[in-house]
Amino acid sequence: MRIQSMIRNFSLAVLALALASGTSIGFAQTADSEQISNLLKQAKSHAVLAEHDAATLESYTRSKVSWELHGRQLSRIKEHVNELGQLNKQLSDLRAEGSPWQQVAIDQIDRRLREMANLLTATINQLNHNPSQVHMQAYRDYVKANCELTSRIAKMIEDFVDYDEAKSKAESLEQKLELPTIAGNK
Repeated sequence: MRIQSMIRNFSLAVLALALASGTSIGFAQTADSEQISNLLKQAKSHAVLAEHDAATLESYTRSKVSWELHGRQLSRIKEHVNELGQLNKQLSDLRAEGSPWQQVAIDQIDRRLREMANLLTATINQLNHNPSQVHMQAYRDYVKANCELTSRIAKMIEDFVDYDEAKSKAESLEQKLELPTIAGNK
């Protein structure tokens, strides 16, 4: 109990000293990175294309198209995923320059894109090992999982881009209306 009281008193003394000297305590707020915002917009475009191609592939599982057509569609998805991977690398390289919400976005996108790449690889392997079985349940399950995951990722990236745009607009209106900025809002 006595030690806790001493720690609390010491913490209060440090806080009072910092306030008296004008030192800012807390986390430095990093402004949004315009470069990261632009990369997120590019990622959104590629994610939407991947989502569309994955939905097309999923529709093939309900028709009698050849396994070669499945393979071409998987290659299209792979191209988009590779482009997303390149953007993800750029985002990761810029992560430290981003604002806290941008860093969270980068982390979430990275985790999901890795999951997407692994699932797509498994789907391609399934087709390569069993090209004549594109209408069998195992392959259909892989394709459906790809379609669902791609859709969730596209929506997540779209939501981050929408948040970025709404946040920028709100900040612009704050300045235009000469409203005080709320601490921790930047």
